[in-house]
Amino acid sequence: MMKFHHRRLLKVEPSGPSPPLPSPNTAGSKGSYLSDSDFDTDMVVILAVLLCALVVVLGLNLLVRRTLRRRSEEQVEAPLAPTVTGLKKQVLRQLPMVVYGPRANISETECPICLGEYVEGEKIRVLPKCNHGFHVRCIDTWLVSHSSCPICRHSLLEP
Repeated sequence: MMKFHHRRLLKVEPSGPSPPLPSPNTAGSKGSYLSDSDFDTDMVVILAVLLCALVVVLGLNLLVRRTLRRRSEEQVEAPLAPTVTGLKKQVLRQLPMVVYGPRANISETECPICLGEYVEGEKIRVLPKCNHGFHVRCIDTWLVSHSSCPICRHSLLEP
């Protein structure tokens, strides 16, 4: 008769008496089970590794928090850079104006700010550094809060 061994699907012919199974109560024999001392040693190692990982994670957390706190304190303490505001009215009056017409040396036919067409005889302010022209009221309103040309962003402040 054929004999089937535990967890084997192959047919094995009996060749003799089977060896005796080791008793589970036998102490000191190396079996498929870990002894209590091996289990304790493994648990100590696992717990030590987990403890080290916890210390590393907490250290990194502390480092990140300090870095973020330092950055936010530096931003608060850093003096704000002076914001460039527009031109003063005295400077605005010194900017050149031309009267729009056939003799005016202006290539545009409309104001880039309001998109309104220039009318003959209308005063146009021409910016000195870039020669862009605008309605006087349009560019003056712009230059009260800005110091650059609205088209090319060329600064009108002296370098």
